[in-house]
Amino acid sequence: MNIGTYVVEVNVAKAYAAVHGLDGRPWFALRLHSSVDTVAGVDETYGEIVVSETRRPGELVLTATSRSTVWDTRVTTTRFLPDRIESSTTVTGTGRITDLHLLGGRRTPRGFLPSGSHLTQAWSPNPDHPTRVIRDALEPATIGPCGEGSEPGIERWLFSPAPWCFAVTPDSAQWFGLSVVAPIGEQTFTNYHYAPVTGGFSLRLDYEGHTAVEGSFRTPLLVLHLGGTDPEDVVARHRALLDEYGVVPRRTADQQDWWQGTIFCGWGAQCAIAARTDQAPQPLATQLNYDRFLETLAGQGIVPQTVVIDDKWQQEYATCRPDPVKWPDLRGWIDKRHAAGQRVLLWWKAWDEEGAPAEACITDAAGLPVGLDPEAPAGRDLITQAVEYMLSPDGLDADGFKIDFTARTPSGASLRHSGSRWGTALLHEQLRLVYDTAKRIKPDALVVTHTPNPAFVDVTDMIRLNDVLRASEYAELGYVGRHMTYRAGVVKAACPELGIDTDGWMMPSHAEWREYLKIQHGLGVPALYYVDGTDVDRHDFGPDDFAAIQDSWRTFGTAARG
Repeated sequence: MNIGTYVVEVNVAKAYAAVHGLDGRPWFALRLHSSVDTVAGVDETYGEIVVSETRRPGELVLTATSRSTVWDTRVTTTRFLPDRIESSTTVTGTGRITDLHLLGGRRTPRGFLPSGSHLTQAWSPNPDHPTRVIRDALEPATIGPCGEGSEPGIERWLFSPAPWCFAVTPDSAQWFGLSVVAPIGEQTFTNYHYAPVTGGFSLRLDYEGHTAVEGSFRTPLLVLHLGGTDPEDVVARHRALLDEYGVVPRRTADQQDWWQGTIFCGWGAQCAIAARTDQAPQPLATQLNYDRFLETLAGQGIVPQTVVIDDKWQQEYATCRPDPVKWPDLRGWIDKRHAAGQRVLLWWKAWDEEGAPAEACITDAAGLPVGLDPEAPAGRDLITQAVEYMLSPDGLDADGFKIDFTARTPSGASLRHSGSRWGTALLHEQLRLVYDTAKRIKPDALVVTHTPNPAFVDVTDMIRLNDVLRASEYAELGYVGRHMTYRAGVVKAACPELGIDTDGWMMPSHAEWREYLKIQHGLGVPALYYVDGTDVDRHDFGPDDFAAIQDSWRTFGTAARG
């Protein structure tokens, strides 16, 4: 059937739909069934798959009814429209979902059957390689809030989560989007996987047994959208889809002028001291050091408008009270910054249970705390009270937060928690507690995260591009700028209403830092992480370096005013 921009040919016997362009070039052979695995067992299709068709001008709807080994009924509906192909599956019965396989599934006696494709390249909005952006279509990719990069083999924590949209192409002339469309309350999965095989692919969502079905369950809508000119355009189309389906939450906070102020974050300076003295950087988050950082910069005519006190100013991560040895008078220090016309953000570590009682936490199989539980009454109270203390006039009177480590969103089928949310939805709930409390205490507070997913636009004000991935094996100068430009492009396409914190740590070399400085102010708010030298190559700054910072900040300020 000619849909207008492509042609669909249905193979009823094997339950797939071949899709090709009007020029006859093949694109896909899309499976018309899915698998919704449960704790009780994997979901296999057996016997005949009954495919029925409904045809209208410019539209074809295929309904595939199949017998399942774990569900009472399973029906997959695939809708072919001129600009997109939509697919969703509804199951009935009882079970706890572990994995959801889309555009593919198990069918006895053939095993797992993915969709066929003629793809050559793929792209992920989740930065997981220090230099490469576009990959071979046979390389897998993952988007999600889980995967903190201190673990070997895990390099996907930088955006947690990125937009739920992969981009793929058969020929680089047209890019297709693979979008998950669902309101945040239905995003009880952790990670979204692009799983390629030779000549094909499928998609998977991880639920880990924490989503219970009693009656019926409809999977998130998968939309294969057509006509993208490049990956960034695909993400913009993804955002337009989410708006069209009404699943993007509404922002309630107004943009504040001061959010566009230049940023100094002390983490890079802490790391520079650590590199020169062979110690950990966290103990260096002290009042004495931050005084020295700002005095050094001021001596060079560099006065940031916003100062971020980074890891670890607090005595315990969960309770967020200052370490009295490191910060004998943090409130007084913040007052001095305010008197100087500056704002102060406090680094807040998502999920960390240090100092929290067990009843406030998600626990493992042994009953030990592994992360704060924002749905437990004690967890809600702890998070709320910490935010109130950090921002209120009776507490520290800070101006907002740099929220980090969202990629430590708990993952595991054996973990125990209080409510029905899991994965992405549970992360959103934690950030909602922080955000709503912050805005109640201080309506102009700034909340910075690295969650450039449209489902999170109601719980963040600014997206941080996050750490530069050091890659000593890549000697070509300028790769940092190209990679950070790609990240900024994702943010602008997916969440255009949010600001961008351009980050700036850790730089693989002084030369790369200088190259990035040339373009940083064009990507978003300039963020300075170093004071008198870089950390990786231990390069001391000279007059030209300070002049380059001044020039970047001055250029940004002129552009912002214009």
